[in-house]
Amino acid sequence: MRKILSLLSVVVLMLTACAAQKKVSTPANVSYVQMWRTSCFGKCPDYRIELYSDGLMRYTGRIFTDTGIYEKNIGAAQAKELLRSFTEKRVDTLKNQYEVHITDLPGINYTFKYGSTVKEVRNAEYGPHYLREVANRLDKFVKKEEGDIPKMDGTWKKISDYPKGD
Repeated sequence: MRKILSLLSVVVLMLTACAAQKKVSTPANVSYVQMWRTSCFGKCPDYRIELYSDGLMRYTGRIFTDTGIYEKNIGAAQAKELLRSFTEKRVDTLKNQYEVHITDLPGINYTFKYGSTVKEVRNAEYGPHYLREVANRLDKFVKKEEGDIPKMDGTWKKISDYPKGD
């Protein structure tokens, strides 16, 4: 009986030692994010907001909003704080696509760049809650209130009248 307990103790020790050595990868910092709000069957605005780590923010309005391409700089510190929120939430572990439950609602899609990896996440509104929260934080740069249609104010510089195609 004593030998069995000793053997069992050794096995448990070996398993816990192996588990303790398991390396946890640290995600690369997110250096770019693009959030795209898609249109719906009605008049939902279709636009994209891109954020770069140097503080450059680009807005591309396509339909039912101010159309065209606009840019402004929000500052590297504010941009890095927003990008850090994605890094902390481990966007590298997100699914590439989440199941759509209601087809008529506007969607949220993301493109992330971290390290040398570019990751696209479709139907993010059905993914983890923080994806919607950060989308709303990005929207505050183009909307006064949630539910408003994006409007460009004097802080944005118009780059082009024509939005880029897909």
